Amino acid sequence: MYMKKYPCVYMRGGTSKAVFFHKRDLPADESEWDALFLKVMGSPDVKQIDGMGGTVSTTSKVAVISPSAEPGVDVDYTFRQVDILIPHVDHKPNCGNISSAVGPFAIDEGLVDAVAPITVVRVRNTNTKKIIEEHVRVENGRAMVHGDERIKGVPGTGSRIDMYFLEPGGAATGKLLPTGKPRDVIEVPEYGDIEVSVVDCSNTVVFVRAADLGLKGTELSEINSKLTVMEHMERIRCVVAERLGFVAHWEEARTKSTSLPKISIVSKPADYVDMDGNAIKTEEMDLCVRAISVGALHKAYPMTVSIATAAAAMLEGTVVRELCAPAADHAVIRLGHVSGVTPVEIFMEGDKVLKGGVTRTARRIMDGFVYVRE
Repeated sequence: MYMKKYPCVYMRGGTSKAVFFHKRDLPADESEWDALFLKVMGSPDVKQIDGMGGTVSTTSKVAVISPSAEPGVDVDYTFRQVDILIPHVDHKPNCGNISSAVGPFAIDEGLVDAVAPITVVRVRNTNTKKIIEEHVRVENGRAMVHGDERIKGVPGTGSRIDMYFLEPGGAATGKLLPTGKPRDVIEVPEYGDIEVSVVDCSNTVVFVRAADLGLKGTELSEINSKLTVMEHMERIRCVVAERLGFVAHWEEARTKSTSLPKISIVSKPADYVDMDGNAIKTEEMDLCVRAISVGALHKAYPMTVSIATAAAAMLEGTVVRELCAPAADHAVIRLGHVSGVTPVEIFMEGDKVLKGGVTRTARRIMDGFVYVRE
């Protein structure tokens, strides 16, 4: 029995953290990656005490980066969501927050030439086959860290990164509205019928009205203790996973499709106090949102879910549109979540999403080697 070491970088991207690897440093046989990433994170274990994981979904992530052979693209980026409680690594979704760290990583690792004052890095996410354009501020040949940009869910300020998810519709299913309709009534075992909207834009998201779950929509972490409601949402998610062909039977989604689709709880703007104790006012937002990620409340709001939410607000007939109805084809949708308010820029052409834009910060936390038991 011995330990093997792998070069890596630990980075924060937006409100998430991940272990970043160069693809060249990982086993050539990608079928070996899942077992390795479970060891890297210390999963399955609620404490993740024997690995790099931080015990919540936002800190149990891996990114694999390599130069891209695709014309007009700088780097390829593969995302992996490592489960905490079961030995499962999800290959389906992308993570928008971790995406924001790919540009700075690529610049600092010499995969992309630094061009001051802003270097545009074009990233292909291999999970969704979609392109992300990242505008990274640089100084002295490296990605800037310090700046005045403040994002909700991260203390302090950092250097602004402007991200654009290009033509993000149909990321997992090939269709912006994968059921063919802007809203559906689905039958949830032991809970009955419920109306939802399923939108696939950067990631596949199931939107549910807070009121239909018996919620106000302004709840914070107390949602996690509402076990009946949490089970209701998980069954909704699983039923939609079966309908979209992610699994053969809905119960399999609990272990085989743990992070796709996502669940978003939506409601009209309302006053609430966020997780940092700040008063958030109704007039500061266009929509009140909460996200469930791998069985627990997300402590901010995932960036890919933000893009899907803004798109859903622009699409006639969705449950999101009835709560938030922008008038123009280009709009900024302000989403009130548990850590504050995040604006999302969305560009439409009819029912086609041209691009969605968000602002993030990111930074390198450490680099070196991670050791795993062989």
